[in-house]
Parts: sequence; C-alpha cells; structure tokens
Amino acid sequence: MVATVDNVRHRYLISLDDPACINPDLVGSKAATLAQLKQAGFDVPDGVVLTTTAFEDSMRDATDGTKKVAMLPSSVEEALLSVSNRFGEAAVAVRSSSIGEDLAASSFAGLYETVLGVTGPVQLEAAVRRVWASAFSEPVVGYRTERQLDRAGMAVLVQQQIDADAAGVAFTAHPVTGARDMTVINAVEGLGDRLVGGESSAEEWLVSDGLRPQRTSTTGRALSEQHAIDVARLAGEIEAMLGPPQDIEWAIQAGRVWLLQARPITALGTTVAAVPVPVEVPPGFWEREASHAPLPWTPFARSILFPFRNEATRLFFARFGILLETLEFCEIGGWEYIRLVPLGGKDRPAPPPWLFRILTRIVPPMRRRIKASVEAVRSERARTYIDRWYDEWHPDLATRIDALNQIDLTSLSDSETARHLESVVALLHDGIRVHFLTHGALAMETYGLFQVCRELLGWHDSQSCELLSGTSHRSTEPAAKLAELAGQAESNQPVREILADVDENTLDRIAEIDNHFAGALEAYRRSYGRRVLRLEIGDSTLAEEPELLLRLIADQLATGFDPQETSDTTHQRRSDLVRQARDSLADAPREDRQRFEEWLRRAQRAHPVREDREFFTLSSPLALVRYAVLEMGRRMAARSEIGERDDAFFLEFAELKDAFRHGSDHRSAIRRRKGERVWVDAHPGPASYGGPPGTPPSFNVLPPEARYVNEGVLWYAELTFGRGAIQDDSGTIHGIAASAGRYTGTVRVIAGEAEFSKIEPGDVVVCPVTSPVWSVVFPSMGALVTDTGGILSHPAIIAREYGIPAVVDTGNATGLLHDGQAVTVDGSAGTVEAAV
Repeated sequence: MVATVDNVRHRYLISLDDPACINPDLVGSKAATLAQLKQAGFDVPDGVVLTTTAFEDSMRDATDGTKKVAMLPSSVEEALLSVSNRFGEAAVAVRSSSIGEDLAASSFAGLYETVLGVTGPVQLEAAVRRVWASAFSEPVVGYRTERQLDRAGMAVLVQQQIDADAAGVAFTAHPVTGARDMTVINAVEGLGDRLVGGESSAEEWLVSDGLRPQRTSTTGRALSEQHAIDVARLAGEIEAMLGPPQDIEWAIQAGRVWLLQARPITALGTTVAAVPVPVEVPPGFWEREASHAPLPWTPFARSILFPFRNEATRLFFARFGILLETLEFCEIGGWEYIRLVPLGGKDRPAPPPWLFRILTRIVPPMRRRIKASVEAVRSERARTYIDRWYDEWHPDLATRIDALNQIDLTSLSDSETARHLESVVALLHDGIRVHFLTHGALAMETYGLFQVCRELLGWHDSQSCELLSGTSHRSTEPAAKLAELAGQAESNQPVREILADVDENTLDRIAEIDNHFAGALEAYRRSYGRRVLRLEIGDSTLAEEPELLLRLIADQLATGFDPQETSDTTHQRRSDLVRQARDSLADAPREDRQRFEEWLRRAQRAHPVREDREFFTLSSPLALVRYAVLEMGRRMAARSEIGERDDAFFLEFAELKDAFRHGSDHRSAIRRRKGERVWVDAHPGPASYGGPPGTPPSFNVLPPEARYVNEGVLWYAELTFGRGAIQDDSGTIHGIAASAGRYTGTVRVIAGEAEFSKIEPGDVVVCPVTSPVWSVVFPSMGALVTDTGGILSHPAIIAREYGIPAVVDTGNATGLLHDGQAVTVDGSAGTVEAAV
C-alpha cells in the first residue's frame, strides 16, 4: 500500500508551520529553532523536514561499513515525492538538521552537507542521501570523538531557496572579543555559500546601539547602511527571544531580510586580555629593523620568514666572502631586530690594524672568507648573478608563479591543499634565496659606480643615485597600467562620474554601465594585484582591495598623472647628468673614461633588479602563501577547529600543517596568541639591545678584492637601511635627501597599507617606510617623508622614479607631524619644516 502524506505526518514528514516541529528529537536542533521562530512571526523560508525517524528507518538497510542506503523504504520515497510536488519547479535548499547540531556546546558548523539549487524528485533524493552520508564523514566522526558525543539522529530540512541579492552571518556579540554591545555582520553578494566557500571576501559591519553602522572592511559591496541596520535588528530580536548571544544566517531578497538559521555562539569569550611575552635578549648588539617590519609579525609569517631569511643571508655572506658570519634576524619581545654577527659569533672590540692583519692570515675562518671574496671578484660573481637573474632565476620564478596562480584552491582535496601549501612555501624559499644572493650582486655593481664617481668626479652618493633613476620599470609599471585605466575613464563620462564618489557600490555600478571597463579592472587585479602590500601575509593583497584601486584611478584623474611625461622627465634628468659626467671627464685619461662607462653600464643593468625582483621573489610568492593559508583557514573554521578563517595566521607553519591534517581544535592556542599580540602592540621594543660593538676594523690591510667586497656590502647596507636618529619637536626635521625637489602641502600620516584610503591627491605622505607595492600610490602624493631608509631604500628609489620630493631616515617624523599640518618638504636639502 502506498503511504500518503497524512500517514507519514509526524513520522517521516513535517512542516515548519506545524506546532509539533519544535521538537528537536523529531526534526533536529536547526529545524526546531527555525520552526519556533517562523511560528513566532519571523521571515523564515517555507520548508518541511524529513524527520529523524525517516533517517533511522532508512539506515537499517544501509550497507555495512559504507553507511550508504541501497534502497529507500517505500514510505520514505513517497514522502520525498510529496516534498518535490510541494515545491514544483522551484529550487530548494537541502540542509542537515542533526539533534546535536547548532547547540552552545557543539555547533558542528560546516561539517554536515548542504545542497543548493535542488529541483525535481531525482535531485532531491540524491541530495538527501548526501546529507545523510555526511553524518558518517571523517570530520563529523572526529568532532564527536573529540567531544565524547554519542551519534545523534539526523533530520533533513528542505526549504524554498532564496535567490539572494546579499547573504551572510551576524553575531549579536563580538565572536573574538566577546563584547556584547555590538552586532558583527559579515556579508557577501549573492548566496551565502560564497562566504562559506571562500569565493568572496566578506564585507564586515559593526552595528552598536545608538550609533550609525560602521563598515570596517575595504572589500565588498554587499550591504547598504540601512540593510546593515535591518540585519542587526533581526539578530537582536532573535537574541531577545532565544536568550544567549546568537549567530544567525540571513539573506536579503528585494529588500526583505530572510532568516536562514539561528544558533548560540559557541565558545564565546571575553575581550582578549593581554598575555605578557617574555623579552629574552640573545647575546650581542641588536637593532630594531623597522624598514621591512614596522609592525609585529603574525606567527605564520614569522615562522617562515625568519628561518628562510637567516639561511639566505648566511649563504650570501659566505658566497661573497664577507668577514662577518651573517646578518641575523631575530624576534625579541614580539618585534624584529637584526644583528651583524662576527665570525665566531661573539662581539669583540675591533683589533688594532697590525693584529687584524695577522688574524686574517692565521685564523682559518677569516682565511676562508678572504679567499672567497677574492674569488668572487675575480670570477665576476656579481655580474654572473645579475645575468642569472635575467636569464634563469626570473623566468623560472615567473613560470612557477603563473602556474600556481592558475590553480582553483576550492577544487582541491584536503591532501592536495596541504601539498599546494608546501609548493608555494617552497617557491617563497627559493625566492628569498635568490633575493639575498642578488643583494650581494647589487651591492658590488652599485658600489663600483659610486666609487668611480667619488674618485673621478668628486660626487656625493646622492648625486650618483640620479645616474640610475628611471631604469627600474617594474617600479612604475603598476601605476602606468593604472593610468591606462584612468585614461579609459577620462573618455567615458558615465564611468568618470561614478568614480567621483567611490564607495562600496562603485564596482557594481561600473559593471552595470560598462562591462569593458569592469573587465579591464579585473584583468589589472589579476596581473598586478596578486601580491602582498607588505611582507606580512596576514594583510590583504592589492587584488582584495578593489575600492582602493578605484580610488587610485580617481586620484589619477584628479591629478592628471601622465606616466609617459614622468618617465620622459626622469630619463632626461638622467641623460643630462650622464652628459655632465662625460663632459667633466673629457680631458681625463682614456682608462678613467672607460672605467666610468663600464661601471655605468654594469650598474644600470643591475639596478632594475633591485625593484623588479621584489615582485617575483617576495610579494607574489607571499600572496600565493596567503591564499593557501586562507583556504585552509576557511575549511578549518567550517569544521570549528578555529574560530574564523583568518585565525589560521595565528598558527605557525608546522602547527597549521599538523592542525589541518589531524583536525584538532586550536582555538585556545589562537586566543593566547591574540592576547600576546595585544601585549606586544602595547610594548614596542627599544631601538636596540646590548652594547654597540664599536667601530669595525679597517679593511685597508685586506687584499684589494676582499677590501672592495667588504666595504661595498657595509656601504650598501647603510644606504639601504639608513641610520635615522630620534629627533625632538624643535622645528625643522632633518633626514636624508632622497629625491630632489621642493613641495608644500598637507601632511597625511599613514601608519600602514590599511590607511591608503586616507590619502588625498597632493598630500605629503608621512609614514614609517614604504614597500615596492606602494608604487601605485605614488602618483597621488605631492611629497614623501619616512622614518627609516637610506638613499637606496625602496621609498627613495621609487620617489626618484616618479620625480616626487622625498626625505627619508628622519627617525620619528610620524610622531612629530600630524594630519592636516602644512609643511614644506625639501628633497634636495633633506628637511621638512612648517610652511609659512
């Protein structure tokens, strides 16, 4: 006898509108909560539940070991057919509703199966089978075992699928800090599975009582302010009814907010308390390294950068025969420090010249290093490495980066994802090794030119720098390509009008009126945006900041930036200086003129590598590592092994691999790390630890080749990192004259990449330091002032490429100047003073 819907009512099938549907033993926790809320008047999509009884009856005939149902009982088949008839051709969402799911102590978030877009009886039966099978999956079994939970009954919730304009989650207490006075909303455009699936970065809003909603992310355009208020109000009403702080899923369709799920926030903590970090200072003299690490590292970044860089610098010093063990990177109290390590490892006063000469002949490590430096010069290792960059290293890195960028991470299995992380970290390892080996080559090739200019022309190093300006095309290429987009916008009035007021909806509005421009912007993001903004992979990449790119285009429209004019001006300035040098040497011996020409050619060939390699050795590989960690974090968060996707950056490399493989809960460890970061941020380290080792020994006693190498590397390091001293607030700020010109404008203090949106066209940007990726922002600047860096630092080089006045190595200009202050920057004199 064929069962009817009435016969199976309350046994196999029950509507969310039925009062009996609030029984979790019958319909599971998720469906019972939604039934309670729907019957209380909340907007919950129409739905029915295939009960736990249907699950248990069907499982009796499941194949042993596989837990797959070979044939459904006829009454269950009839129930599914009635469900299919109820919804007709409309798509439905088929979701798990376990008895133990969505509880305060056990969320099972993301572990059970959800199937969207289901139509017709065949697809419905397949979807139900998938949901049932997920109850026996390895992650679910592991989750139950870890929490010592018995296997619970499984119901299946079938609901009308909302064709959402936007969807996401909302927390009525801050899920990280535990703060109860705000609602945190994460949103994406379209269906909410894009948020869980990692296909789109979440847009975040904070909604506090009595205050306007605050949009805290720079990505996404999903919600309006009113929609954020509506979602927060819905979440608050649900909390008021159910009691504890709630985690809800919602969707918006044609302005109407639908409730898709509600559950207590699991493991809700309190505000992250500071956890003291031991300040253990290793022997020796250590100096804060703020030019590349102005902020503390996340644990993941630290775990890969410190060992890779220390290995690479040790190799670089050995290959070029530097009379030092290495340049060592170390974290002290959560901040990065560096130390020049003497051969043997211990700081000692420099010996007198007579003793130093003897030591270089009788101490085996010194003899080996001197031999290596002589060999490096005679074999022209520096020129060889520059050639290898162009012919071997660059093509290899570029090919690997392109191949890895083509991989769809969401399509990989867990084991494939783990191997992908190993691959991108290996790429980074290789890139860092090349990066430091070319450091040695750049030092040698640049020092040769500057030494010749000092000897033959009497030039200061800052003047010699101009001989290399305009040769580093990778520095200016991202901004030049952005200028092409600005040119397209300039001739397109509708796009130009939209760019006049950039907000979270701008990209959508552009796509609606001009698919060609939107496509060109997307192509730019793929080509130039997949790289980190600084070495910290916990920070978003340029591709993840579409609003920033649109604002930069708008800035270029406002300033009329012309990359060709900038390039021509820089090229002309360099040509004039080369002509001046040649005129000065016109009466010099032929061999002197030849020496100048040879070193000019070598340095101009080498110098572009200084900036060009950064894209391929650091920022692109780091972006690939970031994307891999985000994908692993997304999956771990879905399995409740960590609190949220970005928590993965609070695990070290080995910890993340182990956690991802074994599925253990690391939320308490991550919370401790966050507390440590709070303490570190509040306790910036001093400028140095330990006593300075004193003046290094004179290299005059060394063979010419060894002297050249060692003097050149130390000279290059000082001109790269600078030696800025802290200044008082007595008036004029002094630094290093990095890029000629004089400019008066308004100060904009930028602590880091997250504050790019503060920059207005023509601002005097004052910051700790810049990385090469900042090059896209330079067309918006009137002048640049930095705390750190020398005349061969990234900010100095890029400023000269753009012809922007710049003063670097001021020590603490970011603390002395403030937003809105009018100043005059003299990039020729190296001063910054209040405008009159």
